[in-house]
Amino acid sequence: MKKRIIAFLLCAAMALLLCACGSSSGTTETKAEATPKPETVTVTGSKGDEYVVQKEAIEVKTDETAEKEYEPYTITLNLERSGIGQNMQETFTAAPTHAIADGDQMADFFFDLGLEDHMAGFTRGACWSTVNEYAARDTVTKLTPDGVNLRNATKETIIATDCDFMMGWDSLFSENNFSVSFCLEHGIIPYFPYCCSDSATFEDIYKDYEVLGNVFGVQELAAEKVQAMKDKLAAVKAALGDDVYANPITVFVYDSGEDAPFTACQGVPGDMIKLAGGISIFDDIQKGWATPSWEEVIERDPDVILILDYDYDTEAKTEFLKNNEFTSQLRAVKEGRIYSACCSDMQGSAGSAGTVEIMAKQFYPEKFK
Repeated sequence: MKKRIIAFLLCAAMALLLCACGSSSGTTETKAEATPKPETVTVTGSKGDEYVVQKEAIEVKTDETAEKEYEPYTITLNLERSGIGQNMQETFTAAPTHAIADGDQMADFFFDLGLEDHMAGFTRGACWSTVNEYAARDTVTKLTPDGVNLRNATKETIIATDCDFMMGWDSLFSENNFSVSFCLEHGIIPYFPYCCSDSATFEDIYKDYEVLGNVFGVQELAAEKVQAMKDKLAAVKAALGDDVYANPITVFVYDSGEDAPFTACQGVPGDMIKLAGGISIFDDIQKGWATPSWEEVIERDPDVILILDYDYDTEAKTEFLKNNEFTSQLRAVKEGRIYSACCSDMQGSAGSAGTVEIMAKQFYPEKFK
């Protein structure tokens, strides 16, 4: 009896072994890889503002059938830059789905990155994007009439959009408009673009692309857009040559104003003019924008005048400068060296590199023949 039991057990063991061997021949076992330790990378903006990329990946669903990784991303809200509070950090664990952009300048970042499906709405603002064409500009909801900025919208309108991300100039988030406390109370992360700083350069436009790329999970596309801008600027620099940059023409930027001119000094517009082979006649003013006097413009007698086009108003502004008692006798006016550039792109946006090229071709047409 014992021999029968032993024999039965041996047969059973052999059968199990054969089954195991048979199954192992048809499949391959894969060992799970060890989870890497979280890493962080800190990026510093032009005024010392910092934001941190956290390299700890989690999975979020992007549609019913596909999944992709989303990397939690932390930004610093630059409240100290405008004196509206202390800097604070906010971490994204998923891409915003109801973003609002104030003005074409901000909206073009989203359109350029194909993020219209992540938007609840936008405004065109006072400075329209007069060069770039995006189909999304006609499909995404406009929250105010053309020419009207978001600050004129009611808080009830904003809340009704389920907004979770808002991008605009610092003034948009002042106590008189949509304060940071209002935004955070209603689940809205306010974003203050790096390119809006008084000391910003073109590099800060790249930083804004990098931030948006990480926040919305389109890092590769954002990197491609940045490289395309760098390539365009490199081509402009090669065309102009070192002598132009060593001896730039002087430029008076006419934004607006009749009693006194509102003009660009430093910041992104000042840097863009330098990249195009010029320099603002008010480059000595430590601000992005200022309102000097007409007498100062006459005294500095610019080589050229650059009109910032708000909404296809270049012709009207040109006529004003030709007939204004202060500017009609300027050398640039008499010689017909009055040019124009898109105001929206001159503040830092998707079309800024193209605008540098446009300016360079106006300033130095002989270099591009």
